[in-house]
Amino acid sequence: MKGLPLVLCAVLGAAAGGCKQDEDDAECVSNEQFFQERIWTPVMSQTCVSCHNASGAAKDSQFVLQQSDMPGYLDANLATVEKLAKIEYDGQPWLLAKPTAVIEHGGGEQFKPGSQEYDDFSELVDRIANPVTCDASDERLDSYWDGVQMLDDVETLRKASVALVGRLPTPREEQTVRDLGEVGLDEVLMEMMAEDAFYLRIIELFNDSLLTDRYLPGSDAIDLLDGEDYSNLYWFDNLPDDAQQNVARRSSNLAVARDALQLIAHVVREDRPFTEILTADYTMVNPFSAKSYGLTTKFDDETDVDEWREAALPGIPHAGILTSHMFMNRFPTTATNRNRHRSRMLYKFFLATDILALGERPVDATSIDGFNPTRENDTCTVCHTHIDPVAGALQNWDDRGRYRPLADGWYPEMYKPGFADAELTSSESTEGASWLGYKIVEDSRFGKSIVHLAFQGFTGQTPLREPTDPSDANYLGKLVAHDVQSMEFQDIAAKFSESDFDFKVLTAEIVKSPYFRAKSFVAAIDETEESSESTGGRASELHAVGTARFLTPEGLNRKITAVTGYPWRRNLEDQDLLLSFNQYRIFYGGIDSDSVIQRITDPNGIMVNVADRMSNEIACWNVPRDFTKSSSERVLFPFVETGYEPEDANGFEVPAVSESIRANIRFLHERLLGEFLAMNDPEIDRTYGLFVEVWRDGKKGLASEDYSRNLPGQCRAEEDFWTGEDLGQIAIDSDPNYTIRAWMAVLTYMLADYRFLHE
Repeated sequence: MKGLPLVLCAVLGAAAGGCKQDEDDAECVSNEQFFQERIWTPVMSQTCVSCHNASGAAKDSQFVLQQSDMPGYLDANLATVEKLAKIEYDGQPWLLAKPTAVIEHGGGEQFKPGSQEYDDFSELVDRIANPVTCDASDERLDSYWDGVQMLDDVETLRKASVALVGRLPTPREEQTVRDLGEVGLDEVLMEMMAEDAFYLRIIELFNDSLLTDRYLPGSDAIDLLDGEDYSNLYWFDNLPDDAQQNVARRSSNLAVARDALQLIAHVVREDRPFTEILTADYTMVNPFSAKSYGLTTKFDDETDVDEWREAALPGIPHAGILTSHMFMNRFPTTATNRNRHRSRMLYKFFLATDILALGERPVDATSIDGFNPTRENDTCTVCHTHIDPVAGALQNWDDRGRYRPLADGWYPEMYKPGFADAELTSSESTEGASWLGYKIVEDSRFGKSIVHLAFQGFTGQTPLREPTDPSDANYLGKLVAHDVQSMEFQDIAAKFSESDFDFKVLTAEIVKSPYFRAKSFVAAIDETEESSESTGGRASELHAVGTARFLTPEGLNRKITAVTGYPWRRNLEDQDLLLSFNQYRIFYGGIDSDSVIQRITDPNGIMVNVADRMSNEIACWNVPRDFTKSSSERVLFPFVETGYEPEDANGFEVPAVSESIRANIRFLHERLLGEFLAMNDPEIDRTYGLFVEVWRDGKKGLASEDYSRNLPGQCRAEEDFWTGEDLGQIAIDSDPNYTIRAWMAVLTYMLADYRFLHE
């Protein structure tokens, strides 16, 4: 192994007051690293923090630790420990006397003298007295990206274009990036984020968390509203015919269901600080939902479902998403829950905190006793001191999501309404949600939480949690991965905050991050290390890194249309097969925001079969369609014609035709798979070989009349897909040279490739 075990260098160097790289290349371990790996993770995070936290049994002691969900918790906890390490009891450090019960300890004896834990704590005390400094920052973190190959700027542009706006970049955009590098990439990304498609993508991204699309069917959203508050809810029932009523009903319901999501999109579109999603004193309405709410908001076009306006609903003190009827109903409460569920979701979405992870799970029911355990029992208070005050701040919203201020005030047996150290006063209680919104966005965790949501939405990767099991063989690798990602997120969150919470800046930073751009790993050959150890360690470190995410049904649907020019649907009036709940949306890992709320990120057998069908049908439909156009208008086959055959009647290659076929194959690799290949690349040879093999077999079958000259019915291009007009003389219904079917094989091959199904 290169270097010495983690602790050995520190043991040898502590007495000397520092740790330096010596001639044996021993690894230097800083106080921070030692604390994290030997003290916090194996001991304090497992035992001490359950009582020694801001709301635990030892909350009034000198030893109060921060939970791992809190930003900067390691530095804060080490600082606390450093202060206590200098206190002694009868000549023994307090940090050793307490956990060994030499001093009375409410938690009892945690470890014995002579144990590994005791030795580690003793070493920590020595380190604090004689600080260990290293010549450089943590080598593991500095070298984390060694061997990882990144997408270049143009490749990043293509990936970002598909991810953000569901299309391929234009030649102008690509040239801008080639000419200006990352500066050009920033410029083009900002232009893309002004497109309507980007705001639709934002709606999709945030619905994965808010799940308010649950209410899209029928009049489900409108049915949640109270007729006493909005007497004109079903205004469309008075329209003259059923067709008008149905259109107006769907449009009104969609607008009501998506008010929170549209507010998020609106804030981004108008370049407002993203904090406004929780502080906005308005909601969003279009011409249809405005009528249901009984508003007199003015619109340029009373029939335009995409025209949105800010509006205030009568009698409601708005606080952005927090006061959305849909949000309140999607995360309901009960008479006994008292907004605690809503509070927990606010911590999860906007404060990057999993409240349920703060306490031991599952809760031992036999340990719950007392008259009011949520305030008196340590097992309960660890969570309730956080969620109950926030629940109280939402006191004016009932179980149906209606604004109904309590006449008698909040429940006195619960913690007082508030947030963190701030209490909601009685004079502020009628606008408690608005007060809460401002408190949340002022918290440093707000920026971090939005980074997490956007990162997962654009990369498909779940943010890493700190590993807690030191006995895991991959523990150190996972710890390094977590630390590197945490630093990257902190950097992105800082830039997000500095930009006045500009979501477009946040998005661009994620796109430029190594997590979005990493595409492959090449291990360096080091003869001083055993390859198996090196590979295993790096594998655990890089397990969450990789540019390719398995596309969601919505993402794959956009990509199909972007690269082929046509959606995957049989007829113009049909719904896209990957978007239809009656077809493949759920089967391909999507969600319905109701009973299915978690996306499937690893393909299963059904999903593979759906992808196979897609590749066959898209090739069958779109190859003939493309050949009906002039070469300058084609999106798939600009370099070949249906009469281009690679060999003559004697079986000799036709060089000019062969070169054209290879050029078109190279074009398809770039367009479909984002691969920029040389003409002599083995991938070009393999695809060309497939084309020739299928073509030869087809020619043989045509000669023996085993194969028909005519294309199958569904594979014919006889009508324009978009207009339905007969194509007349340019229609394609036969394939006398078998080149069309050979190109279908090539397109099927590429569309079924993992590089197409992932992005």
